[in-house]
Amino acid sequence: MKKEGFHNVVGCGCIMFKFELLKKSIGVISLEKPIRITGETSASFRKWYESKDLAICSAVIIDGSNIQFIDSMGIAALISIYKSLTTKGSNLHLVNLSPEIKKLLATLRLDRLFQIHDGTVEEATKSL
Repeated sequence: MKKEGFHNVVGCGCIMFKFELLKKSIGVISLEKPIRITGETSASFRKWYESKDLAICSAVIIDGSNIQFIDSMGIAALISIYKSLTTKGSNLHLVNLSPEIKKLLATLRLDRLFQIHDGTVEEATKSL
């Protein structure tokens, strides 16, 4: 997996969001350490990704391996990034989600909105 670019930005003081550009047009967003996406973290995440130029991405993958929990504000942030991407012709893909988060998304029927992959970031990248 060739990394074309790499950017780190601090989210809410102690949280590090990471953005990588793979294959020149696939963006990967991840968290550097395990976190619960709630309240202030959701707001910080939203500010952080709005500062990124995701229009250059044909697709964006969110690596959920470090997402321990997500509340309604976190879900709203995912929907916001989804809307932002789809208006620009890009797609949002979620990978490495815990069974609990997958179940939550299915219960909310958001598994119909987001493209959820059971594999790794690398596997999802190959399918794009």
